Amino acid sequence: MRAPALLSSFACLLASAPAQEPAPCDEALLAGKRPQPVFVRMQDQRFAKGGAFEVFCKDHATTPRSQLRKETLADLHRRADGSWGAVRDAIEALEKKGELRGTQRFWIVNGFAADATAAAVERLRRLPGVAYVHLQTEPGRPQHATMQRPQPWLAQRAEDEKQALAMLAARGDEGDFETDGLTVPWNLQAVRADAAWRDGATGKGVVVALLDSGLIVTEPLAQALWRNPGEQPNGKDDDGNGLVDDLFGWDFDGDTRFAVGDGPHSHGSMCGGIVAGRPWGEPRTVTGVAPRAQLMVLRGMGSLRAYEYAATMGADVLSMSYMWIGRELGSYRGVFRTAHEHLAACGVVAVGGAGNFAKTQPEGRQIALPKDIPCVITASGIGKNGAAPPFSSRGPCTWADVPFFGDYPADAPLHKPDVAGCAAGFPLWHWRTMPGRKVEVVWSDDRGAGLILGPQGNSFSGPHAAGVAALVLSVCPELPVWRVKEVLEQSAKDLGDAGWDTTYGNGLLQADAAVRAARAIR
Repeated sequence: MRAPALLSSFACLLASAPAQEPAPCDEALLAGKRPQPVFVRMQDQRFAKGGAFEVFCKDHATTPRSQLRKETLADLHRRADGSWGAVRDAIEALEKKGELRGTQRFWIVNGFAADATAAAVERLRRLPGVAYVHLQTEPGRPQHATMQRPQPWLAQRAEDEKQALAMLAARGDEGDFETDGLTVPWNLQAVRADAAWRDGATGKGVVVALLDSGLIVTEPLAQALWRNPGEQPNGKDDDGNGLVDDLFGWDFDGDTRFAVGDGPHSHGSMCGGIVAGRPWGEPRTVTGVAPRAQLMVLRGMGSLRAYEYAATMGADVLSMSYMWIGRELGSYRGVFRTAHEHLAACGVVAVGGAGNFAKTQPEGRQIALPKDIPCVITASGIGKNGAAPPFSSRGPCTWADVPFFGDYPADAPLHKPDVAGCAAGFPLWHWRTMPGRKVEVVWSDDRGAGLILGPQGNSFSGPHAAGVAALVLSVCPELPVWRVKEVLEQSAKDLGDAGWDTTYGNGLLQADAAVRAARAIR
């Protein structure tokens, strides 16, 4: 009779135990009649709430960046695997019932994305270790979705890839960077990139992940391409990262290998040329702030998978050319702040332009995700006259109403932008024509690519900061990400009001001063 008595007592204990409180979720998910895109955030994050990242930075002020990358990558994977193991069976059951579709796991933020019915959301909220169920509110495709690339696009990108491989094969050893006989545009002189080159900082050994539209195949850009050392063009996953023939990066929009090549308006080519464009054309012109850095090309602006690739494959800097302006992102903002804090701990400096919304958005809302994240280096712009163009977005930013953070309220907002770069009036690599735009062609090649004048915007300020960060890391490769940000801010040339201001941040980037300051850190 003892066994039944024990079972009865255990059943009473279970009945009297309080039910697990469901995790919070965005209310719109409970009212939806159709499946909606969700991101399920787990509790076990490396930085689970606001302030944790800042404590980590203080505790690891002198820890080598390579050590931080190795330890953080291992830690993030361990946490994500542990959390997934606790919910996997329940997720599979929801998928079999058709209440959950397209599940995609992530580790840069411990969680997963899917399309979920309201009933599935209720079940997800009660799974062990779930912290929040977010509605994915960013424009474009959800994190777990891809687009179908048309066959003509794929065929053209395959040709672009062949051309890029041939150009790289002919590149050989670039050797030391020499400035003799080069034309150095005013923007590179303004941020004193040329002075940093003379001081031995050229970006050599640094990989900048270009998260943008792609990169046209022209010599000054192809010569800058990062080449995945573990992959061969053979239809196999040689390096075991789950992606076949990721030679130069990856297309996370279409989930294809085709990173290089681009359409008639190649935003990525203009930005990539500012970061690392090689000397080319006639007169021979250098456009890259860091003319010996390499470009890892990623498509899929805002893709968390792209963040994971950059961290795993050894990118040192992430140059981002996207912003979700004029849209209420709600709790979902916090997913990206956590992702960027984890990315920084993995050793990747994230950089981007402040935006072009001074005339169209109210004060305090002109700089949006992801440039409104504290650890991201956000660059406003100046023109050739040294003043901010009328379109250049102003700060500040707030995070008071975002779950897991709740900091930087309106009466003590986040200081953004951080620095200023150059936004207009200098030569850019692109096709020699641009639909709907009048451009001046400085030089062009026989493939239709050219060095042009005309386009403007703070999309170009961000790559200046990415290039300066690459210069700093080329001479101080073990500097932690947050120290790189400090160096760029503290060495900037003050503009506008004394000290930090909402227009220029801490001032105009000064590459030579940043390099000297980095070298002085002990």
